[in-house]
Amino acid sequence: MTLKYRGDVSFSLATFFLRVVGFWLASSRLEEWFGNATVMYSIITIIFSMWVQMRGLYFSWGDFGVCTFIVCNSLGLVMDLLKILVVFVHKKKFLGLIAYMQKNFWHLDYDQRENSIIADARQLCVYFVCVFSFFSQSTVFSYMFMPMISNIGKNESDRILIFNMWLDLPLSMSPYFEIIYVIQALCLYQVGICYLCVDNMFCIMCLHLASQFRILQYRLANVSNVEDEEGVEENMNSSNRCYAILKNCIRYHQALIQFSITLEEIFTIITLGQVLIFSTLICFVGYQVLLVNMTLSWRISFLCFLITNMCQLWMFTYSCDCMTRESVNVASAVYCIPWTRIPMDKFGKMIRKDLQFIVVRSRRACCLTGCGFFDISLETYTKIMSTAMSYFTILKQRIVEVENT
Repeated sequence: MTLKYRGDVSFSLATFFLRVVGFWLASSRLEEWFGNATVMYSIITIIFSMWVQMRGLYFSWGDFGVCTFIVCNSLGLVMDLLKILVVFVHKKKFLGLIAYMQKNFWHLDYDQRENSIIADARQLCVYFVCVFSFFSQSTVFSYMFMPMISNIGKNESDRILIFNMWLDLPLSMSPYFEIIYVIQALCLYQVGICYLCVDNMFCIMCLHLASQFRILQYRLANVSNVEDEEGVEENMNSSNRCYAILKNCIRYHQALIQFSITLEEIFTIITLGQVLIFSTLICFVGYQVLLVNMTLSWRISFLCFLITNMCQLWMFTYSCDCMTRESVNVASAVYCIPWTRIPMDKFGKMIRKDLQFIVVRSRRACCLTGCGFFDISLETYTKIMSTAMSYFTILKQRIVEVENT
């Protein structure tokens, strides 16, 4: 993956994480096999981590604090597995969208205004990807190193792992402890990469698609500039040239619509899963941060996890909302065209007719949905956070009732 548009930190970081998971544009059969093997390794680490969590849930049943801790981890693993399996099934389309962006979105044939639009999109992508990646990696490394800090000064028999394995083996003794600790750390890091890699690229795709819709609006609003440059005496040629420019804009619009349709095909199941899981996940992580008695180091770890989830949800809904709004705004850009000044010749009539079709099509927004049940927008963010707070309030009240009895 070679980026033509220089200095795009967000895309470089996102592609690095995708490579770690196993998704990249292979140039040979060997690279394709190696990529598939890396994806299988990622899936195996997720399944192994889920097995560890389920055993922990079985042996800790009855301890509500520990069970909610395990549920938090398990929900994150379910999201990981869903993302990786869906993207792996649509791997060809997913990598095709990345290649299409490189070829058609990040070329250098833009004027000053269009370059500023691309720069705004890149800046947003850098903000979202870097912030989300920082808190996500902070959560992973805090999970990884907090037990190591807790083990300082302890005897071999008292040492703890990242996650309790619940096996009838002397896992706290060397060399079992070191081997299991390394295995858990490697699995945890791979799981953490799986948690953010798909969302980072999804955000980049949506925000840059929104920027392309803005560029299309700018080009539509300037379709009739040809006539102003040519003069009144060459109206026939100017209307012809206006129509040629408009045809290019229509093809451009069709390509962007097709891009959004493919994006919907790939991510619609992931979108539904994330919306269903986020409310419960944020509720239980908030419970761990606010209501469970734990050390300061572990509280910081869960606070990073909570911020990660909220950043992920914001990035996910905001990028979809931008794409939806900008696709609808194409219709408003058509009204900026001084079409009344275009002569009523053959090409002038064709221009007016095509502009009507553009307005009608633009009224149907290009949006991401949860398997067609609902559209994703900033309203989705508020609904999920409201639902999470409702769950948290009910959970807190229930705990108070149990303690009083």
